[in-house]
Amino acid sequence: MNKAKEEQMMENRAVRKEMTRCAIDCGEVIIDVTHGQVHLFGKVRAMRGREGTFEADLAMMLKNLRKRPGIRDVITEWTVVG
Repeated sequence: MNKAKEEQMMENRAVRKEMTRCAIDCGEVIIDVTHGQVHLFGKVRAMRGREGTFEADLAMMLKNLRKRPGIRDVITEWTVVG
């Protein structure tokens, strides 16, 4: 596997890990990382039984993703469900 593909897979895992850390259900989210840009497509929802506001968790997750080295921009094209 070439180095660029391997780095893309590692960044993809880092995005999923961050979504899990913020209690966001990312089961129906498609993540595409290309040249430091993260594109998030699909449906997103709050985890069941989670206390706190979903909007605050979402804002924190996006802020944390933008702070990661190697990520230049985060583009969200998803639908918020429930």
